[in-house]
Amino acid sequence: MGRTIRIVRKPRTMLRRRSLAGIFIKSSLFALGLGLVPAVAAAEDLQVSNARVPVSDQVGVDLPFLMTIRNETAEADAILRVRCPIANFSEKHTVDRGEGAPAMRAVKSIPIPAGQTTELKRDGHHIMLLQTRQKLADGVTFTCSVVFQKAGTKETEVHVTRSP
Repeated sequence: MGRTIRIVRKPRTMLRRRSLAGIFIKSSLFALGLGLVPAVAAAEDLQVSNARVPVSDQVGVDLPFLMTIRNETAEADAILRVRCPIANFSEKHTVDRGEGAPAMRAVKSIPIPAGQTTELKRDGHHIMLLQTRQKLADGVTFTCSVVFQKAGTKETEVHVTRSP
């Protein structure tokens, strides 16, 4: 007995959807590629330096992560997150000075103004490394990832010092 082979054709609407979807995906990727060029240039004009944390002889403590950020671009940027291998978590903080004693509070991002140098310090904007995983001796260095809104991720060498 012979077998009958049945050919099923896709409706034209399916073909059109796939074609339009393909065009949309290709144009989106092209636009994304064009958008990455300024981000790379912006990343080179934003430098992180003097990154440091204080010495700690305990595990599981919270430590301030301080640094200097020079933004030579024409656009403001912001720190969105920080990842460090020596801490379980990190938070972006600012210090409020109201009527009482200064108080730290978490913020969504830390603004980095265009054309300026921003110093993250204990009594202003800073990063808190929460629940450290190890003791930190003077002179030790490690690398953290600082993620900026426009400049992307900056791998930053951090120094452990007695006087941050």
